[in-house]
Amino acid sequence: MKRGIITSSGRMTRQDSDSVSINSSISEEDLNYYLLYWDKILMPTNNMIHVSVKNEDQLLKTGFFERPKVNFTNWSTHMNKGSYDPFLMAQSIVANEVIPNDKSFDWTIHQIGDHIAISKDQSKEFNSIKVELLNCLPVPSGETNFQDILEFKEKRTDELLALHSTIDELYLEILNSPDKDLQLRKSISDFKMAIANIDTVSKERFKMLTKYNFTTELNINGQNIALALGGGATFDFFSNGMTLPIVTILAGLTSFIKVKANRTTSVKKAGEKLKLNFLADANKRHIVKVNSKKH
Repeated sequence: MKRGIITSSGRMTRQDSDSVSINSSISEEDLNYYLLYWDKILMPTNNMIHVSVKNEDQLLKTGFFERPKVNFTNWSTHMNKGSYDPFLMAQSIVANEVIPNDKSFDWTIHQIGDHIAISKDQSKEFNSIKVELLNCLPVPSGETNFQDILEFKEKRTDELLALHSTIDELYLEILNSPDKDLQLRKSISDFKMAIANIDTVSKERFKMLTKYNFTTELNINGQNIALALGGGATFDFFSNGMTLPIVTILAGLTSFIKVKANRTTSVKKAGEKLKLNFLADANKRHIVKVNSKKH
């Protein structure tokens, strides 16, 4: 099934225990990350404030990118009042509508930044297994033409599908068979190979790449998840966390998988899904310059 995300035009940062703010728009690199790794992007807007992204009019014509509009009469940035700003409200409202009703894509809420923020009156808390893939995903620089990214994505469909499939297999293995020998499992080996393949073909095509961290909160209680162990046992096993180095991509840069039991928030309608939410961010300390040749 194709993979769709419901995201926002802003980057999320927690200010204190009572508020989360969008402190900036997503970067051009963030948009390139979305375009490369996801089949469909819904980026809701609203009648209060519209924040456009680079090449928005052109992107809307591709069919990969949409900006559904949500209308509000008022809004608040304070958690205790039950909502955040209109960008987060719009994202949550659209997600709660799309996730249960549009079966043509596997929809997941996605944000860029250091914290997942869901509007309070649209959210629910879940026990989860937090899986972080650190320094793993190569993303073309912000100067890259989006049409080059879409062309690369079409040409390298097999490699991108293999990456998504191995990540999904890794998630299921973490949930079904938690043990200290995870490093030795086939899913880890397959994931290493898929990452290496994406890394190689990306370096062949693009002059500059940034490594992105990618975090998923896995739902241990969804009705469509058949776990070999009970959800509570899986949660307990990962309560202390586990970190696995997986591959050295460049000198001095190692990718990691971090797994830890967590308590997270997602939209209410995500309750029966395996993946509650996604979070991604660039590792600005590791920007890769390559002598690339277009293929």
